[in-house]
Amino acid sequence: MAKRKRKEGPTPAVTPLPSASSRTRDVRPFIYYGLGQLFAVGYAYVISAVIPNRLPSAQIHLWSIPVCTQVMALGMLGILGERTRKLGWWTSVGAGSLLLLSTIVLIVRILVSAAFLAGVYGAFGQAAASFALIAVALIVEVVALLPIVQIKYLMSRTGRRVFGLA
Repeated sequence: MAKRKRKEGPTPAVTPLPSASSRTRDVRPFIYYGLGQLFAVGYAYVISAVIPNRLPSAQIHLWSIPVCTQVMALGMLGILGERTRKLGWWTSVGAGSLLLLSTIVLIVRILVSAAFLAGVYGAFGQAAASFALIAVALIVEVVALLPIVQIKYLMSRTGRRVFGLA
């Protein structure tokens, strides 16, 4: 059996990793910023024009939704500066968490109102309570979905690396 001869030649050079400036920039922070701005304006319009409320605690609670969404969006702009990356990450995660907490409290308030309506007003109250449950489903989709997805991105390895935490 004949032995194969090894080619004698230069060893292949190790390719260097791309530098930070040559890597493609992750566009997700800018997408989340745009979505946050859009949702904050939409929430503010709906709260002021569609569902105005005279109860001060309800007003404060409802206005916490667009305010937290706006702060969450502004935190995503922390990606633009080297010094503001960590602060932007913490701002977005904190505002998103507060928004989720506010959403949970809003759902509880609606469910308590639905239980009251169903218990006090009979069949009419049960119909109103069923519409309240539909409102809860819409709140989960319209209000809670953006902060859930954004916090999931921020807590991922990619999100932490983009903001300089990993």
